[in-house]
Amino acid sequence: MFEASFQTSTSPCRGTRAGVAQVALISPVVFCLYVNDMPSPSHHFDLDLYADDTAIIAMSRKPTLLVSHMESYLNDLQQWLSEWRITINVSKSTAIIFARAGRRFIQPRPVTLFGEPIEWVDTTLYLGMTLDMGHNWSPHNDHVRKKTAQRMGMLGPLLNRQSEFSVRNGVLLYKKLIHPMMDYACPAWRSAARSHVRRLQVLQSKCLRLAIGALWYVSNR
Repeated sequence: MFEASFQTSTSPCRGTRAGVAQVALISPVVFCLYVNDMPSPSHHFDLDLYADDTAIIAMSRKPTLLVSHMESYLNDLQQWLSEWRITINVSKSTAIIFARAGRRFIQPRPVTLFGEPIEWVDTTLYLGMTLDMGHNWSPHNDHVRKKTAQRMGMLGPLLNRQSEFSVRNGVLLYKKLIHPMMDYACPAWRSAARSHVRRLQVLQSKCLRLAIGALWYVSNR
């Protein structure tokens, strides 16, 4: 049920046939019920939902079949979106092919949703992780290093050798504001190259040295 109000006037109470009110808060249970009739993928697909982020994963050995499977599901999804009056910003959607390291594919034809093409990319951002075609996690590590360096710049007046902050407070700032950002999605590092992980370790050492005010002769170890 919903009603609209303006100044001292209020409209009659009406029932909601589909959708939810804008800027409304819904519980996880209500959200699950809301998307319960979303088109079920076939054995070629895997559908991953997290809040308003949706990943459609198609599996095939041939890129041509991959595109065909994807187009088939997108047609069903487009019909479901139209029935529920859900608007999708296609320009924010991307398509990417994951393959074994060293294996390259010719870029397939674009898939479309509501007549708009979905761009094929080499890297994409999903749930805070930068995914790349070869799963070497180099773009993700570069993104984490950049964000960490930016945050260290913001904390520069507090974390430096001339600061009057105690070591305890410096380490607390590191644990609360820097360490969680660097360790986000850290299980992915198992498949990352040692050189990429080494770059994160070097940056971590710099952050800790600033946090505790370590002098030049103090070893990182």
